[in-house]
Amino acid sequence: MNGQTKSYKLSTLTGPYYKADIPNIKIDYRGLTSFAHRKGCRVCDLTDEEKNRFITDADMNTVRKYSIKPG
Repeated sequence: MNGQTKSYKLSTLTGPYYKADIPNIKIDYRGLTSFAHRKGCRVCDLTDEEKNRFITDADMNTVRKYSIKPG
């Protein structure tokens, strides 16, 4: 096993994850990425208020609450 594969296997998430595990949050990813591109920064550099414009029926706090974290 080379270093890249070993690194990938160590960083993968435990699973499997089922459809019921994924919250129903609608995010306009295309709009979010194009907004960041127009602004000249990365999506992760945007403020929560800017990201919230592209999230329907939730906000960034909800997205963080339901995000799947490595085990």
